[in-house]
Amino acid sequence: MSASASRGRGRGKRVNRTDIGPPEPYRSQSMAIIPEKFHQGNKENHITNRPPSSTTTAPSGRKSSTDHCKSTSRSSTNRAKSTRSFRNSIRSAVPDTSIMSIAQRPDQGGLAGQKLKLFTNHFKCNIPRILKCHQYDIELEAANRDGTWRPAKKDDRFIVLRKIIEREHFPLVWYDEGKSLYSIELLVDLKDQYEITIKDKKSDREQKYRLLIINLVKSYDIQTLWDFIANKIAIRPRDPIRILETLLKQTTRATMVSVKNQFYDRQQELDDLGDGRGLAHGFYQAMFLTKVGATININSTFTCFYQPFNLVDFLCEYLQHNIIQDGIDEREQQLLLRKVLKPIWLETHHTDSVRKYRIRGFGASARQHTFPRIVDNANEDNQERQSVYEYFLEKYQIILKYPNLPTVELYTPPNKTQFHYLPMECCTVQAWQRSIKPLTTDQRARVTRKTVVNPTQRYQSIMDIVKLRNFNQDKYLIEIGMSIEDQQMLTVPARFIAPPEIKYKSGRDGQSDIVERINIGKWNLRNRFQKTKTIERWACVMISSQKPNANQLSIAKQFIDQFPYIIRQYGICFQSNPIMSSDPANPQIIHDRLRELKEKNCEVVLFILNGVGEDTYKLIKYFGNQKLGIVTQCTDFVAISRNIRNKKLDMYLQNLVQKFNAKLGGVNGMVSLARALTSSSTKDDIFMFFGADVTHTTCSRDKPSIAAVIGSVDSTSTQYASRVGEQYPARGKISLEIIKDLYQMSTDLLKLFAQRNGCFPNKIVFYRDGVDDGHFQKVLDNEIRALQNACKGTVVDTDIVHPQGFDFYLNSHAAIQGTSRPILYHVLYDEIGFSSDEIQSLTYYLCHSDVRCTKAVSIPAPVHYAHLAAYQSRDADSYENERRSTTGGDLDDDDLIENVGSITLQEVETRLIQLDPSIQDTMCLFYFIK
Repeated sequence: MSASASRGRGRGKRVNRTDIGPPEPYRSQSMAIIPEKFHQGNKENHITNRPPSSTTTAPSGRKSSTDHCKSTSRSSTNRAKSTRSFRNSIRSAVPDTSIMSIAQRPDQGGLAGQKLKLFTNHFKCNIPRILKCHQYDIELEAANRDGTWRPAKKDDRFIVLRKIIEREHFPLVWYDEGKSLYSIELLVDLKDQYEITIKDKKSDREQKYRLLIINLVKSYDIQTLWDFIANKIAIRPRDPIRILETLLKQTTRATMVSVKNQFYDRQQELDDLGDGRGLAHGFYQAMFLTKVGATININSTFTCFYQPFNLVDFLCEYLQHNIIQDGIDEREQQLLLRKVLKPIWLETHHTDSVRKYRIRGFGASARQHTFPRIVDNANEDNQERQSVYEYFLEKYQIILKYPNLPTVELYTPPNKTQFHYLPMECCTVQAWQRSIKPLTTDQRARVTRKTVVNPTQRYQSIMDIVKLRNFNQDKYLIEIGMSIEDQQMLTVPARFIAPPEIKYKSGRDGQSDIVERINIGKWNLRNRFQKTKTIERWACVMISSQKPNANQLSIAKQFIDQFPYIIRQYGICFQSNPIMSSDPANPQIIHDRLRELKEKNCEVVLFILNGVGEDTYKLIKYFGNQKLGIVTQCTDFVAISRNIRNKKLDMYLQNLVQKFNAKLGGVNGMVSLARALTSSSTKDDIFMFFGADVTHTTCSRDKPSIAAVIGSVDSTSTQYASRVGEQYPARGKISLEIIKDLYQMSTDLLKLFAQRNGCFPNKIVFYRDGVDDGHFQKVLDNEIRALQNACKGTVVDTDIVHPQGFDFYLNSHAAIQGTSRPILYHVLYDEIGFSSDEIQSLTYYLCHSDVRCTKAVSIPAPVHYAHLAAYQSRDADSYENERRSTTGGDLDDDDLIENVGSITLQEVETRLIQLDPSIQDTMCLFYFIK
């Protein structure tokens, strides 16, 4: 386990540990499992068959006393004050500990199921046993005009260092593009400082750089990799792996863009996705330590980047209208800043060198924005003023094409107090900036069409990457005696586990159980749900971006007329006709409508969303879940219309009704989990399943992490409740690998379980998502102990961590398209005593218990629900989030963050997000998808 957690709209109630939790005699056995999805932790596997007050200055290029080029620099006398401690400083608030021991595999592996062989995208890596790597602390700096030095730009560092290495004939060294240089030889004959002057190809301007070799940090023995593989040491040697992975990047870095362990060819043209973004095709590589030795994992990857458009063209793309003719109103300006522009780097090319900026806001047009004209010996009080348009004509002989468009207010981090205004047309979006903003529905569909391939194509794609990569001709690998067996993929033994039984109620009498047959992870919904509810009062509201026409109203009425009739066959009955209304997408009107329906005792409101965006959907969920406590279900008018036209409304409603029933407290199908347990459980055992997830692990005051903990609350393990929260530090950026409020969250859920079942569970299975393997120990020492405190009386009795610890791959689902991807599970802690077969089967069965569909999903239902709850809660209060992001001072990646090293776990504030009680103890939070 590991994570980050909590802050909400109200301060969470402080809890006294002495009066929370089950009574002292209560004792439960527990286990913790990490399902490792491969978009997290940069591991991707496939087995084949995700301001302060300011100073305005002249436009860029003005050489005057207010010239924006003058920036804070670091003198050589200050180089002991290395920016390593501050620049891009992301520190962990969780102290390193080693209190508990990670679970050891209880047997030689599972035996159940039909045996088969599979190809994996791993390739054997041969590393010499006798090899030492030395790490040096270095600085790469660029000279300022006044003779002082500043840190070199990240994009320049690799090129500068390579030129110095070639000129000075260094021995074999490799570089991490930060502050570390590696070598297999001690650099005893090198000087402390090297200087070089490089001419800019575009501007013909010379820039002076220097390399400072500060000190030898540490030497690493690669033999530790082999010791770990041979079970001689317990701790995975992360530093030697990181050093060798850095070496593997050296040849690709010269021609490719690197995003952690992913690489993209700079020469490729992006596949246009609209709104100023494009899709790039690349590959992923990482080193693993496995039972068979070290391996290189290779995969095909795709990532979104911003298109390197002129800013005018970029904004036309994003806003989807011609801003040259229509202009940009204030509402659109705020939207652009909030949604897209703030984190983007812009470049200018009208001066003698390329300059980079961040955008703070918009100003008056180039014709209207003026500043004092600097004239020698002129009285400052009597200076005449000139416009940006006049300045560019006079200074650069540039006649602006769009002088009536707003200027952009720019700054150069870390200096946020000095701004200058430039015409939009002189700014370009810097190439190869990754976009992490969520894709739209249409963009996701386009990406899917581009990226989905069948297993045979996936296999060939990976082999083509390996051939192109040509590892065994890499000069760095040859120099250290390392080779890759790249002629074929590794093959591994696998087993096909029998699927579980899923029981529904007979469609005839509604009493007897019917077992549905599972075929390759899918089954049909042909009978009644196990438990349903009769709905006394309900409503249907159509929300439209424009006034709906007669045809749209007719389609909506046809849908509402058929809705109760179709879902009655699954056991859900309506005792009345719906309260009907049609409203515009206005926040106040939506709020008032929901409040009115709540006062009329409506149990559920069905929304038909007609031409509105995600913001309206989030608003409905915010009002329903947090403000008013009323169950809402959203449907899409386009989908309704299409399915009515194609006579597939029954199929559409079949998917909708499964979410609908679960939100109302019903039970759809029931998976018999007891069949997975053969020796470690009895019929008297009472199981409770937890799932936990965090949206991200690096948080700041402006961008808190959202943690969600989900717990089953009924004896069938089909109904779940949630506790969610925000978590943010007092200052700076930190990495928070644990859920700080797990004790309170899990205690609340345990109490709810006892309230509904009349007793506490005696066995707990906890699935924890979103954890890198380097944080397992922190999760073990913090979160499991918090869970034990909530479950008073739990005894810790585990073995020493084992290099081949208790882990397994599980491919639980059939791919709708393309190649399915397995999940790697790590068992951190187990006092229940599961065998490999039991925990693998139990996990597999839980992948069939997601109430949203009649398919097996990729991860167990509890952790899938936790992911959905964390995701939805992140945007639940959209107004509050937008206010924070607009008025708050977001920290840029290149900001200098002082005193970050002093942040402690105690300084991380947490607040539970307060949901209406009628919502948080149900499954309403798990359905953010329409």
